[in-house]
Order: sequence, then structure tokens, then C-alpha cells
Amino acid sequence: MHRSTLTFGSVLALMVGLVAGTTAQSTTERARPVLAPDARAAAIAAADRAMADTGASTGTPGGHYLRRSVLPWVGDIYSISYARTYRGLPVVGADAAVLADGRGRVHAVQTADDVRIDVATTPSVDQPTAEDTARTRLPVVDRVDPSRLVVRVGAGAAHLAWETVVVGRTDTAPSRLHVFVDAGSGTVLDSVDEVHAGIGHSQWNGPDPITIDTTRSGSTYTLRDPIRANLSCAKYGGAVFAKPVDEWGNGNPATIETGCVDALWAAQKQFDMFRNWLGRNGHNGNGGAWPLQVGLNDYNLYWDGNKVVIGRSTQNQWMSAMDLVGHEYGHAIDRMTPGFPFTEPGLAEGLADIMGTLTEAYANEPAPFDTPDYTIGEMVNPFGSGPLRFMYNPSIRGDANCYTSAIPSMDPYRAAGVFNHWFYLLAEGSNPGGGKPTSPTCTPTPVTGVGIKTAAKVVYYALMSRAGGTNYRQERRQTLYAAKALDPTCDVFKKTKAAWEAVAVPPAAGEPVCP
Repeated sequence: MHRSTLTFGSVLALMVGLVAGTTAQSTTERARPVLAPDARAAAIAAADRAMADTGASTGTPGGHYLRRSVLPWVGDIYSISYARTYRGLPVVGADAAVLADGRGRVHAVQTADDVRIDVATTPSVDQPTAEDTARTRLPVVDRVDPSRLVVRVGAGAAHLAWETVVVGRTDTAPSRLHVFVDAGSGTVLDSVDEVHAGIGHSQWNGPDPITIDTTRSGSTYTLRDPIRANLSCAKYGGAVFAKPVDEWGNGNPATIETGCVDALWAAQKQFDMFRNWLGRNGHNGNGGAWPLQVGLNDYNLYWDGNKVVIGRSTQNQWMSAMDLVGHEYGHAIDRMTPGFPFTEPGLAEGLADIMGTLTEAYANEPAPFDTPDYTIGEMVNPFGSGPLRFMYNPSIRGDANCYTSAIPSMDPYRAAGVFNHWFYLLAEGSNPGGGKPTSPTCTPTPVTGVGIKTAAKVVYYALMSRAGGTNYRQERRQTLYAAKALDPTCDVFKKTKAAWEAVAVPPAAGEPVCP
């Protein structure tokens, strides 16, 4: 399902170059060596002249075009765009663009919906009323950005309107919806969603079909996220998946496209978890992420410093389950955080497991899909022997439940058991009930959990304050400082400390006290 934007009116392309006595040229013929620095200025001047009388030609008093951007196009030709205004108000749906070269020749003028505008500029409907109306267009609203007064052009007519951006979710996908409310009648003229969502047929996630955010360019859809910068999915070593229909995968875990559906779903859920649970602006902290590739012919998946690469299981199924994808992006978060790397490698693997587990918890899918749990890789069963790790009792797979002097030199996945075990105890406690597994402790004292969201904040805030060379003892200290900052009542602090003691990590010098 692709929610496409509405387009209005026709586009008139005038080959002004022909009028000027030039002939149309191919892209190859137009390509020329870079001209003098004044070439850009010559193109702008030519475009401005071509647009000078356009407002008057529409028969619209008070109509003007304002230059908006100048971008290199091909060869020495520039694309110069213009925004239309009416008596000082922006006109939405009636922009223009000119192609002009560095020798001052105009190649084309494009204008959208050349409608005569004759509307009042004083609204009868006030801004709060328009925003309340706009809010009703989404079932879940996170925020409503302040409205602006515009002239909305479409379907051969112009209306004074309030444009409001409503950010939230549809029933199945995120949304950034521009709603245009008639400033005279209060009715909704139309709406345009910036977010495009495609249908994905998944193996590990559901119910089928799941909704993933995709991008449309012309008549082509791609597995490229339109709002999470740089997030995409491609065949290993190839290009991002693209096709003319916005429907992806077939539910077969052996097909690469299905693997991409699952991987992109997982990355999008984790991105949202970072934003909504931890206040982080996506994976990289600046609204972006890193791309995915599926199809590695190896029993492996990894973060390579620039992307997440996904291989296959021994059952020849792509290992793109949510916790595994979230684990690899966890390594990316670790790498991009000050203080990288941890001194004890088990902390890095444990942190990645925690990030994958948080992604499952945030998505909160029903059975039989990838439900929230504290096992790693249980859906994919990578090597045919069940989950890779059990966070509530790492010793099930031979990993370390408790800290010992052997941990610093232990295999990182084995040593990660201590961090995983501590996180489960902090989140759920040693005897959580409700169908969740009990967890053995290294001391006879039972532990009470704080909930997975609060535990996530303790881990994340500690990561953000990490210094170089952090080991298990220093991680204990950093999480205690984080817990104290999160909760001045000291309840989270006490439970964080109790969880560390339950996995036998000794105190570090300079630990805080609370109160």
C-alpha cells in the first residue's frame, strides 16, 4: 500500500530555446566543459527574465514568483525553481522551474496549474479551529505543527487555506500529513502525506501483510526509507530493490526480497524505539541510519562500519529477524558513541543483544510472530539448535551468568552473558511472574525489576556518559549514576545496584550513593 501525494493541474513545458532560435539538443550534446564562474549568474539572469511576466500572464494581480533554489542539472544547465506567491501568501501547488544554461539561454519553462487567483486574504476560520480539524485526519497524533496561511491551488481552483502538518500514525504506518483546511468554510480541501508505506510479506513478522516505509520516484518504488535518512535495503553487493509495484516479498525466508522486508521492518522499528523510548533522533542521533544488504553467502551477519550485512542460516533462510538486525545496529550505536570501545568485549556483545531485545519489546508483536522475549535468534534458529543466547539464564548456552576474573579474557559472546543477565534482572527481576521465566542469581537475595523501558534508559544514559576503557566495574558505576539521575527517589538506583550484585560484578572506585 503506497500513500501517494495528490497532484493537481497540468504541467506546461515551453521550449523557449526554440523560440530563441536554438534547436533541441540531446543530453550528450548539451554537455560542455565547466564555464567561467559567472555561468551560474548568467543562467539565473536568463531564468529570471523568463519568469518576469509569468505572474501577469495568469491575470492574477498581486501574483509573483520568487526564486527558491538553483541546482546544477546536466552539463552547464541549471535547474532554477520558483515559488509562487499571492499578496504575500505562499501558493501551494503552483511552483515553477526553468532550465537555463551558463550562456544565458533558456531551455525550458515549467509551470504547474496556471490558475488565475482571486481570493480574499483574511480568513473566516481561525488557526486553532483549523488545527483541531487537521488533527482528526490521523488516528494517532504525536504532534501538530503550527499552521500557516496559504493559497491552495488544485483542480483548476484556488482557495485561501490553513496548511497544518500533523505528525503521527495511520492504523499501520507513520505519517507526516499536510492538511489543507479551507479558511472560509472550515472544510478539508485535501491532504498530502510525506510518508509512503509499502506492503511487505514477511517470514518472521506479522500479521501479514506488514507495512514498511518505502519511497516512490515517478512510477518506481524502492526499499528506501523516505524519512529515516540513509536507511535502505539492497541485495548484497547490488542496488537498492526497486520495482513498479509497492508490494514486497512473498513470505518465503529463502528469498532475498523477503529478507529485506524483515530487515527493513526491524530497522524502522528500532529507529522509532530510539526516538520514542530513549529520546534519540534515530540510529545516528541526527535523524539517520545505515543501509542494509541481504544475501551474504555465509552463516553470518554483521555491521561493517557502514552498513548491516545479513547472511543465511544453516536452513538457508536469511537471518533478518528483529533481534538479530537490532543487535547489529546496536554495534553501530556502540561504535558511534564516545568512549568506544569497551575494555571488556563482552560488554559490546551484551549491549548489542540489549538493543535487539528492546526492538522486539517496542514492536510488541503477537504470537506466533517475533514476540517480545529475552532470547536472541529464536525465530531464525541460525544453526538449528535453538536461540543463540538466553538473557534470563545465559548458562543454558554455556555463557557466563556471573562475573569472575576469567571474564576479561573470555570469548565475547560468553562474557556477554553477565551484561545480558544483569539487564534481565533489572528489567524483570528474578521472579517476575506473568509467564516470564525466573532468573537464577549469584547471591541468595531476590531482585525486583524496574520495567524494560526504565532499564533501557539506564543502559542508554550510561552509554552516553561512557569514558574510554570502560570495563564491567566501570559500567556498573556509570549505570548507577544514570539511575540516580533518572529517579531522585533512589528506587531505580537501588534496583540497579541490586541487579549488579546479583551477577557478582564488584563495585568500582567512585561509585555514587543514593540518597
